[in-house]
Amino acid sequence: MSLVVAETRKLTTVWTTTIITLVGLLLVLFGAAFFVFETEFSGEFLGTDPQVAATIDQIGGMSVIALIVGLLSVTTEFRHETIGRTLQLTPSRTRVVATKMLVGAVYGVVFSVLGLVVVGGILLLSGAELDLGETTVRALWQGPVGLALMAVFGVAVGALLRSQVVAVALMLIYVFLIESLVMQFLPEVGRWLPFQALNAMFLSEELTAGMGVDAAAPLEPMVGLAVFVAYCLVAAIAAIVLMRVRDV
Repeated sequence: MSLVVAETRKLTTVWTTTIITLVGLLLVLFGAAFFVFETEFSGEFLGTDPQVAATIDQIGGMSVIALIVGLLSVTTEFRHETIGRTLQLTPSRTRVVATKMLVGAVYGVVFSVLGLVVVGGILLLSGAELDLGETTVRALWQGPVGLALMAVFGVAVGALLRSQVVAVALMLIYVFLIESLVMQFLPEVGRWLPFQALNAMFLSEELTAGMGVDAAAPLEPMVGLAVFVAYCLVAAIAAIVLMRVRDV
C-alpha cells in the first residue's frame, strides 16, 4: 500500500500531470460543445440515446492524454535518475512496474469521471430531453475502461523505451501519423493496430455509417477492446521482463 501511495504522490504532485489533465478536459469540453451546438456539422441535437452516447464518447477521444501520462510516470524517473532510489526502496522491479500500471489505470478512470462531469454540464445546457438508453450505458463504461487501458499501455511503453523524449515523440508520431497512413493505404490491416482497435469502442453508429462504403469497417467494439487488451498484455509482460534483466 505504501508503494501505491508513493506512486500516486509522484503522479499527482507534478505540474505536468495537472496541465495535461486540464488541457484534456478543455478538449473534451470543446468536442462535446461542438457536437451538441454545431448543428450544421452533426445535425440538430435532440437528446436521443445515440446522440448522448456520441457526446460521452468525446471523453474516449482523449485517450492520448492517458497515454502521455502513463509514459511520463515511468520516463520521468529515468530522466531525473530517481528510478535507482525507487528500486532501492522497493527491490521488486515487477512490483514497481505493476504499481505504476495500477496507478495509471486509476488516473484513466478519474479522468473519465472528470470528463463526464464536463460532458454532463454540456448536455444539461443543451436543454434537450435526454434519452439515457442502452447505447449511453455502454458509453459510460467504455470511457473509463478505454482510458485505464491506455494509461497501462503508456506505462509499459515508457518502461520499454525509458527515454522521455523518444517515448513521447515516437508515440505521438505513431498515433497521429503512422497508423493514419496505414489506415489510408492498408485499411484492412490498419483497423487491427492498437489505437484503431481501441478507438473502435468509441465510434457511434452514425459516425460509422457516415464513413462510406469505400472505407474499411472498424472492428466491433468488443472485438476492438479484446485486441487492445492483447496489445496491453504483450507490452506489459515485455516491460516487466526487460525491467528485471536490464541495468537501470
